[in-house]
Amino acid sequence: MRLSKYFIFLSIFTCLGLLYTHQQFSIIKVNYEIKKCENHILQLLDHYHKLMYNVTTLETPANLEAKLYAKGLKYDMPRRWLVVKGEESKPAYELVKVAKRRNVVLEKLFNFMTLQAEAQTPKK
Repeated sequence: MRLSKYFIFLSIFTCLGLLYTHQQFSIIKVNYEIKKCENHILQLLDHYHKLMYNVTTLETPANLEAKLYAKGLKYDMPRRWLVVKGEESKPAYELVKVAKRRNVVLEKLFNFMTLQAEAQTPKK
């Protein structure tokens, strides 16, 4: 009986040892995968920053002016002291009136939908 107990304990400890080493191996494997993904993310971020730099340099006014000049279009860059007239739009006071009317309608709707306290005094 003693020899059979010895083999049982030996097999249990061997299995536990194998499970522990398998767990440690899996942890190391996952750690390598995480590092690989982090490096890939860093490479993508670097690539993104390079592309954003290229976009900003391509959209600079000097570069756009050079491209238009190369196409034969006459284009003068406005200087600081020049005044550029834009399209005429609705006067601001009309837009404010519309916004106030919309706010009054929404306020009435919300007041209708909310409960008012019973002890409230009537407004005169």
